Amino acid sequence: MSIIMNLARFSFLALLSLAAAPVAAQIFTIPPGAYRTAAAYHRRQPQIPGVDATYPDKRGNVVVVVPRGSQSTKLRVSPDSVWGYVSEKGRTFRIYRGDEFRLEHADTLCVYTRQASITSTGLRPSVSGQQSYYFSLGLNGLIFPLTVTYLRELFTASNPAFVAALSEMKFGQSLADLDRHTGLFRVNTLYRESLKGH
Repeated sequence: MSIIMNLARFSFLALLSLAAAPVAAQIFTIPPGAYRTAAAYHRRQPQIPGVDATYPDKRGNVVVVVPRGSQSTKLRVSPDSVWGYVSEKGRTFRIYRGDEFRLEHADTLCVYTRQASITSTGLRPSVSGQQSYYFSLGLNGLIFPLTVTYLRELFTASNPAFVAALSEMKFGQSLADLDRHTGLFRVNTLYRESLKGH
């Protein structure tokens, strides 16, 4: 009888945790809208809250869909006046020098994706399928293609352990390889491991 009771309790707790999961997920999502600064994004406080946001419209503006009772209206703002926006699906996009970069990982070393494009710099970003990968130091840092060359230039003086780890990558490994268990890109894992000795 006690086995049946324990099984019933376990089943009840399992169902309760499954029912609570969507609520918990909603609590930690970033609200849709336009964010004027990275600090506002970090605090989850959009300056123009809405139910969706997109970029660009025909005039090159960020468009935020704002509910007004049973209707909704579209507010347009200049991309120069915002750090970025969050869409209705919870995807974060940073606007940098007129281009949008999808934020994939926010940390000291942020990772972004963008549709693959031809660069005129001669340095090719890491490409996976039709996406190019980029990075920045923090949410306000300059955005660079995610390449060993750029990482070495930025970290040789400040984090030689990270630069050494980049040199030890095996053939066929990519900085943008995603570890499904940790949710981290290889570049983030190498960066975090390089800080353990400090």
